[in-house]
Amino acid sequence: MTFEAEQLGESGTELASLLRGLRKRAGLSGDRLAARCNMSQSKVSRIENGRTRPSLVDVEQILRALEAPPELIAEVSALARLANTEWRNLRELRRKGLGTRQTELKALEASSAHMRYLLLSMVTGLLATPEYVRASLMASPAVV
Repeated sequence: MTFEAEQLGESGTELASLLRGLRKRAGLSGDRLAARCNMSQSKVSRIENGRTRPSLVDVEQILRALEAPPELIAEVSALARLANTEWRNLRELRRKGLGTRQTELKALEASSAHMRYLLLSMVTGLLATPEYVRASLMASPAVV
């Protein structure tokens, strides 16, 4: 699955409204859904209002509790993956902890069928030795 740049930023709110709509269509209250998912009612409310981005496990639990059809599960799961791969600000990462984020990314990578990598044209950071940088900049046609 390829994500377009214009999709980023919209998926979190779209996921929240989709989950709220599914719950209402199933005729369940927030309390009943929370009890079926074994999570608090306030967490369900935060997810449905877009204040908390649900993990893939949370989405799976909600969809299972709503007895959603397989094609809908695939669509909502893809949207949840998109929402969980979006840029996260540093404050949120510090609050949740980088270990938690790495665990989420590990699960996402394990469930992926295709992986794409960005390979920089120049080695950066600690791996760039002074000799390498000089040689790279000398080969550059631009005046540096």
